[in-house]
Amino acid sequence: MDPKPATYPPPPLIEPGHTFGSITDKISAVVLSGRHPFSWYAVFGVGLMLAGMLGMAVTYLLLKGTGIWGINIPVGWGFAIINFVWWIGIGHAGTLISAILLLLKQGWRTSINRFAEAMTIFAVMCAGIFPLIHTGRPWLAAYWLFPYPNSMSIWPQFRSPLIWDVFAVSTYFTVSLMFWYVGLIPDLATLRDRAQHRGLKMAYGFLSLGWRGSARHWQRYEHIYLLLAGLSTPLVLSVHTVVSFD
Repeated sequence: MDPKPATYPPPPLIEPGHTFGSITDKISAVVLSGRHPFSWYAVFGVGLMLAGMLGMAVTYLLLKGTGIWGINIPVGWGFAIINFVWWIGIGHAGTLISAILLLLKQGWRTSINRFAEAMTIFAVMCAGIFPLIHTGRPWLAAYWLFPYPNSMSIWPQFRSPLIWDVFAVSTYFTVSLMFWYVGLIPDLATLRDRAQHRGLKMAYGFLSLGWRGSARHWQRYEHIYLLLAGLSTPLVLSVHTVVSFD
């Protein structure tokens, strides 16, 4: 009779000297303490300068017109449509990765899901900039494009892919935002319990929606999280199909 192969205990989830509570306190302190290393401020400063450059470029565009993009009669979109589709593609990658890993029950997704879902939200926001500034006068875009009764009977062309872009991208943004926010609820409750300032405690308490970590809360949380993941996955395909018609 062959001897049984040796079995080894699984490696510990945390290193010696730490507990789940100490790790939670250390991670929460990053948000609650307000103290950051110099490298954080350096990277934030670079990002702020790049955002300032974007503001200057958009201001110059609105002053001079979209002709600086090289737009003419045969080229109606050019620079704007390329950036719009590119940012939508970046946004699809984030939600698709997070949602599929959740549906496949991959536990290691917790190391990247916050980053991936936040990337989706900001990418879709960046994508929404370009159709607006492409109008040349975005503060009048609602007056020009919104379907409202008027004496001249002028209505948007509902067969245009651009109209369906609005519905598709706004739906995708809403579902992605809910998917990201629902995943944050337990973390927001953790910050609520560890916050010292009364204002922060009230803010995190409002955002955590009364989360107490009970079995019923976890059951409903897993159901809605799984449902949103199931909605997000086919939505990625439908949105990119609509965007490809541009």
